[in-house]
Amino acid sequence: MLHHVVILAVPGVQLLDVAGPLDVFAEANRILRREVYKTSVMSLAGGSVQSSSGVRIATDCALATFATPAGLTFLVAGAPDIHDHVLDDGQIADITQLCRQSHRYGSVCTGALLLAQTGLLDARQVTTHWSVAKELSLRYPATRVDADALYIADGPVRTAAGVTSGMDLALRFVEEDVGREVAQDVAANLVMFFRRPAGQGHFIRKQQTSLAGRSALQDLQRWALTHLDEVKNAAHLAQHLNLSPRHVNRLFNQEMGQGTAEWLEGARIARAQELLCAENPMKSIASLCGYSSSDVMRRAFIKVTGLTPSVYRKIYGAKK
Repeated sequence: MLHHVVILAVPGVQLLDVAGPLDVFAEANRILRREVYKTSVMSLAGGSVQSSSGVRIATDCALATFATPAGLTFLVAGAPDIHDHVLDDGQIADITQLCRQSHRYGSVCTGALLLAQTGLLDARQVTTHWSVAKELSLRYPATRVDADALYIADGPVRTAAGVTSGMDLALRFVEEDVGREVAQDVAANLVMFFRRPAGQGHFIRKQQTSLAGRSALQDLQRWALTHLDEVKNAAHLAQHLNLSPRHVNRLFNQEMGQGTAEWLEGARIARAQELLCAENPMKSIASLCGYSSSDVMRRAFIKVTGLTPSVYRKIYGAKK
């Protein structure tokens, strides 16, 4: 079976969102010594598209005139400024029809913000780049967003977290279409993980511990981040403001979209990640992050990141 893969590239597209998946499919063709994947790059209006890096992409087809082939996989690539890109009614209708005629469809990186304009992500579990996950949830509340996942398959909808994870998604397509052995060979030849050992959590820079909201809450957050070794629990944070735990939890939910305990756990894990990369002793890390023991920290760390602290250190720690 010939699989047609079409990637929509809007002006300012992230080049790797397009090129990464295409290289995975090209490598599968090379390994199998036949054309299993026929790939095309689509633009909204035809002609070339300039990427965010300045490289121009010569596209193969235009959205409005594209004739849907059998066995189509349709993906929308992301762009750094895609937040400001609004599809017109005709484009929404064309993308909607194209997706419904596809074998599978979805997005890479921030392309989810564009695809969501069609309503096709409503009631679907999806992922996107961690930096816009909250925005996607707020703009399209009917969409179920998993900010940690690298890629998600929900029925015909397939979404990838961002940039290089578009290659992870393409690798899953290869596994679905022609088998695990070929997909493993593709991963080996492209020097990439066949299964990455973790989600997006370890890439998030200060997101869970960022300051937000009114000044009293910001002051509380600043204090907590510099006194994690002293903060016992969420109730202790409320006590610092002389407010009830319920009231402080309400403030956190209003200003940050998460409860006090969730924010505090995120702050502890983020600090632990920093210390693990700096090769600090495990026992001292647990204490500095406010955990009563290394075992308690280990359980929390696995819950949030999917990795043990020791494995995280081996993968992301400083190399001597």
